[in-house]
Amino acid sequence: MEERNLRQKQGFLGRIAASYRKIPDKKPYIEFVTAILSIPVLLTVILLNFNALRSDKKDTNSNNNNTPRTVVITAPGSNNQSNSNPNAKQEECTPEVGPVTITSPDEGDTVTDNPVFVNISYKQGDFCSVVWSYRINGGKWSDYDDQSISLYNPTPGTIRFELRVKSVVGNDSRTLTRNFTYQGTSIVQSTPPVASSSAN
Repeated sequence: MEERNLRQKQGFLGRIAASYRKIPDKKPYIEFVTAILSIPVLLTVILLNFNALRSDKKDTNSNNNNTPRTVVITAPGSNNQSNSNPNAKQEECTPEVGPVTITSPDEGDTVTDNPVFVNISYKQGDFCSVVWSYRINGGKWSDYDDQSISLYNPTPGTIRFELRVKSVVGNDSRTLTRNFTYQGTSIVQSTPPVASSSAN
């Protein structure tokens, strides 16, 4: 009986040893199963990261839209005083569009210069800074900025120039219109002229 049990144990141990010796032959199968099982884990990580990025983007956009912007103007020379005097006063600007005009060309002028320079005068005073956008003859509005405006090679004839001015802080805006006639000639160059950034 004991001899039989001993043979069974040896047979069992022999089978385990034989299986252990065959593991290197089964390695490709083990790697394949491991790779298949790792795919759901990778997909889950990708989806979690994608959803986290989308929620962060929504939070950032909602914070940008709902946060009121405050612009602080300090008196000249107050930068040096603010470091030494913590009680230095800071003034907030008025969130409206201040006095703004188109100084040239004048209404009804005939212009021959190419490019046509449109000069804008803005007296800021206690008002906040402004940006403007423009369009010609009812076309597409330009991007907002505060750069000077140069019109290169405008179409000869009557030009209706519209300027839309808005405060960088509040919702206040104003639209100005100037009508003039252009009778200049087009500039032909091998390289296109560089316009101000507001003309793009």
